Amino acid sequence: MADPHVPERALPDPVPARQNRLHLSLVWIVPIVALAVGAVLVVRALLQAGPEVTIELRSGDGLEAGRTEVRYKEVVIGRVRSVSIAPDRQTVLVTASLERSAKWIAVDDTRFWVVRPRIGYSGVSGLGTLVSGAYIGADAGASTQTRTHFVGLDQPPLVLRGEPGRNFVLRADDLGSLDVGSPVYHRRVRVGRVVGYGLSPDGRALDVQVFVESPYENIVTRDTRFWHASGVDLSVNASGVTLNTQSLLSVFAGAIAFATPDNGGPSPPAESGQAFRLFDQRRAALAPDSGEPVRVRMVFAHSLRGLEQGAPIELMGVEIGSVHSVTLQPGRSMQALPVEVLADLYPQRLGAARERFFAPGAPRDDRLLLKQLVEHGLRAQARTANLLTGAMYVALEFVPNPKRVAFDASAPVPTLPTVPGALADVQPQLADIVARLSRVRFDEIGTELQAALKALNRATLSLQGTLVSADTSIKQLTPEAQAAIADLRQALTQANHTLASAQATLRSAEANVTDARAPLQRNANQALAELQRAAQALRVLADYLQRHPESILRGKPDMPLPPPAEKQ
Repeated sequence: MADPHVPERALPDPVPARQNRLHLSLVWIVPIVALAVGAVLVVRALLQAGPEVTIELRSGDGLEAGRTEVRYKEVVIGRVRSVSIAPDRQTVLVTASLERSAKWIAVDDTRFWVVRPRIGYSGVSGLGTLVSGAYIGADAGASTQTRTHFVGLDQPPLVLRGEPGRNFVLRADDLGSLDVGSPVYHRRVRVGRVVGYGLSPDGRALDVQVFVESPYENIVTRDTRFWHASGVDLSVNASGVTLNTQSLLSVFAGAIAFATPDNGGPSPPAESGQAFRLFDQRRAALAPDSGEPVRVRMVFAHSLRGLEQGAPIELMGVEIGSVHSVTLQPGRSMQALPVEVLADLYPQRLGAARERFFAPGAPRDDRLLLKQLVEHGLRAQARTANLLTGAMYVALEFVPNPKRVAFDASAPVPTLPTVPGALADVQPQLADIVARLSRVRFDEIGTELQAALKALNRATLSLQGTLVSADTSIKQLTPEAQAAIADLRQALTQANHTLASAQATLRSAEANVTDARAPLQRNANQALAELQRAAQALRVLADYLQRHPESILRGKPDMPLPPPAEKQ
């Protein structure tokens, strides 16, 4: 209600105001800023995102989407986005996003594998994954061609690209106990490892790839020798027993060792990828260079039981080769099958003696050398190397007054002439001796000897009875006579022991008749003759004592002297 005492004033007319529809409230500032930040992050992520790669693995054990990392040299370069089963349900497909700075990893020859704890010949690896979990390791390739689909490795590669060191190839006949990861030793120090193996292109040998780590790669020269170090080298010689081996791990898990022989001069380091021969033993590896072998053929007409592949071939006691094979060959008749021996000879092992057969400046043809040796009487002979094991070897000796034989040096495999071995000559002689011994009538000899012994025993018993009766009649004799009788009794007792020993010897001889030899026969005949003479002497003594018992006391009377001749 208006106050009547206050004068009224004129009020201005109201002016309608327009509302600004573009005016924003402060509450919208936060979403706008968040949207801007998100857009910046998205753009930045798009700008920094690298390629996506798919890795095909046999198992997805330990892999988690969003957590498992992709590492190169232990640096994170990506992360796994998803893990799924392949359409064929045989493998696992792992999709990983790589950083833009690591886009060079997605090239054709890059390798991926899952890093897990592993125990191998080279040690324990991947222990850090026990805490952080498994991750995918990468080995960057050198190709320029990009690639997004890879097949992961089942095992981590033993040699990473760019790792300092050198690779070498070892040509071996047998893998033995070697495996990927087996150590390589030099002077019992581990300097490398085996990184792979496979058959040679021709399939006749085995190629073993080894990696010698830096800074030891320069130790391997062109003259270096490699050998298996996984066994125990036991040798017995004039110096005693020698045992040579590497570490205990190498004995069970396999290992390779190498050394460079001292040839008097330095040798340049071997290049990466150079091939070497892998020997079976250290002794063979460090032996002097034998040169190229010459394959020869030898034919023997007798049994070669004990001659095996690898048996030595010696010339004047020096080993110059080894047996390659021993086979039977068809002969002129089925009752005689010759034995063919193929061997590898190394004439270079003759040393200075080899140079005498060649004129100065003439080509070194070892086949011509063998031909000259054969013309001078060189012949091959099979001999026994060990009487306990029966092992044999082939000896090359110069035979006096040899028969002239032809040696075709131009043949693919020349034939060395042979002569029978010493054992082959002795065997017919032994057979003849055994045949002669089999014709000896040992049974009749034994029967006669037993009869003689029985007669001697009866004579001894008769003599003892006579002595007993004589002893009864002379009990009152002097002490000297009693002592003489006691000595006679002792002599008879010893004679009884001798007869018992002779009977035992006879029984032993009869039990071993099959092993008797000519000396035994002569000894038996001599023993029989001696026993017969002893029995005869005892019989004469017994008869005399029966007729003259007083001779025990008085002795045997002297023979009367002949009467003196009358003087003329």
